[in-house]
Amino acid sequence: MENIETSEWFWAIVEKAALSREKLKEILISFSKEEIIRFQEEFVDASIELQCEPYTDYMEESEDGREDIANWVVSNGENFYFEILDKPEKIPYNVSDFTEKILYGIADEVCLEKYGESTGIYT
Repeated sequence: MENIETSEWFWAIVEKAALSREKLKEILISFSKEEIIRFQEEFVDASIELQCEPYTDYMEESEDGREDIANWVVSNGENFYFEILDKPEKIPYNVSDFTEKILYGIADEVCLEKYGESTGIYT
């Protein structure tokens, strides 16, 4: 398995958010700008790992759909994420029914709201 640059700090936040965009926003609003950017960086790094082969072999074809799938997997936490890394065939083909449970983008919203600018980090 590749060495993914995600910390226990990052996964603890994802776990606390429990697939709730609103809960993640509540957590991140108390963070410094640097912490919000760090969270976004780790999220993007983890997500990008799933946006290439062999994972894309099991996903829908659209680029947006693949991003959503990867972001959804990260949003589901550390155990699920590493299970998918080990077994690419378990990645969902599509997550269009679950997009409200994707935590990607919240860090940007909070950073913009609190500091007047986005994190500048995107997939």
